[in-house]
Amino acid sequence: MGDLFEQRRRRHFVLLMKYWRLVFNDHFIIALFFLFGALAYTYAQMLAYVSPGQWWAKLFLTLWLGLIVHVGRLATLVEPADPVFLLPQTSSMISYFRRARYYSLIGGETITILATVVVLPFAMATVKLTGFEVGEIIASMVLLKFAHLILAQRHLSLIANLTMLNVADFGEPLVAQAITWWVSPTWGFVATIVMSIGHFAHLRVTEDADWAKAIRFERERMESVYRFFNLFTDVPQVQGKVKRRAWANGLINWLAKGNAWTFLYARGLVRNVELSGLIARLTALMMVVLFFVPLAWLNTALLVIGLYLIITQLTPLADHFEAKVFTHVYPFPPKERQAAFVKVTTKVAVVVAVLLAVASLGAGLDWQRAGINLVVALIEGCLLTRYYLKTRIH
Repeated sequence: MGDLFEQRRRRHFVLLMKYWRLVFNDHFIIALFFLFGALAYTYAQMLAYVSPGQWWAKLFLTLWLGLIVHVGRLATLVEPADPVFLLPQTSSMISYFRRARYYSLIGGETITILATVVVLPFAMATVKLTGFEVGEIIASMVLLKFAHLILAQRHLSLIANLTMLNVADFGEPLVAQAITWWVSPTWGFVATIVMSIGHFAHLRVTEDADWAKAIRFERERMESVYRFFNLFTDVPQVQGKVKRRAWANGLINWLAKGNAWTFLYARGLVRNVELSGLIARLTALMMVVLFFVPLAWLNTALLVIGLYLIITQLTPLADHFEAKVFTHVYPFPPKERQAAFVKVTTKVAVVVAVLLAVASLGAGLDWQRAGINLVVALIEGCLLTRYYLKTRIH
């Protein structure tokens, strides 16, 4: 059974690499450099104004470290056909699930340690910590992640009490972190050790493995992975659901003013869940980034890059109706179709530009910066839709 998991792990790794290559393209790498640079600069500037003894600092650290444990789920790689073909081997599944836990532990512990290291400068600026206590906090987070994966494995048992397991899964990390920050890191570390030993002692996923739960948990995990990749590229496994959205009628009517092609492009954009959802999510993400970046020139640079990344996602809309044979007999010349595409994308660019400019106000309501960003974004949006997209499609 261990060899079976290794075969599936290699196949799963090849699938992930296929999408990771599409995610980390040239444009996204450039955006990441600017994004992480801006966040690091903002974080460093914020630490200079944080004073020790803030009551909310301990609460923030408790919530951050108590919830970050849940990032990175148990990857069992169970398939829907397993209850049929592996049912005689149910008693031997202990080695399979052990391999799955160790495989999930690598990525989960990496994320947990990185998130802990990121928040440690803030912790040391607000709470007095020694080097030994910092080591205890990191070790405690490692054990909490280990306990989280053990609890996830215990969910796969037929005799599992899901209510108690869910309460323990969400409550124990928060309790351990509350002890760490409100009592002492040493006592928090001791509490984490006791919890981890207790869960490991009750681990039992052998003869009583619940195949239905295992398949459902793995399907939900892969759906979340596919949704993440769908932010950057089309994923066949992610299918949009047909749903009436009456609130979008006004948006469609505003975008569709013109000839038949503007009508088609407007409805194609709004009805295409993958494309419209991608535009909406990227816009929301850039609004959050611009809101928290105080440096004026860096804020404007991020706006320019973000608007470029968002508008270029509209390129597939130009060929959205190529497979529809009846659109080729419309009595409209190609120039009118191109003009309709430019018109619709220009309206979208204007809306996105205004939203990003409003977000660049920040907490300090810097109207001058927002005004400059609005002018820059409108000019860039017009250039992208009227010249760049037009040339790229041609």
